[in-house]
Amino acid sequence: WLPCPKKHGERTFALRVDGVSMENLGGKYSYSDGDIIFVDPSIRPENGSRVVVRLEGEKHAAFKQLIIEGGKKYLKPLNPSWPDKIIPINGNATICGVVIGKWVEE
Repeated sequence: WLPCPKKHGERTFALRVDGVSMENLGGKYSYSDGDIIFVDPSIRPENGSRVVVRLEGEKHAAFKQLIIEGGKKYLKPLNPSWPDKIIPINGNATICGVVIGKWVEE
């Protein structure tokens, strides 16, 4: 168990980041492999939210930025060199929660 330093809903949980698709060392937000993120399912996702999503047919959840444009939803990695720049969501995904912060193990 890790204490979440930010106000959060009672169902908030923590996950360990696996991979570097959300690593953006020069950006406002960056999440490296091994970082711990806090995810609050009670927060309504908005355009630009960083979300944890379960895609149909996948064994693992995805952690990406949510883009809402023209009534359509997309997932976008923060890593500028990631090969899949935009992943369309077409009813094949469940948003598990919005990322409200991270904890980095030293």
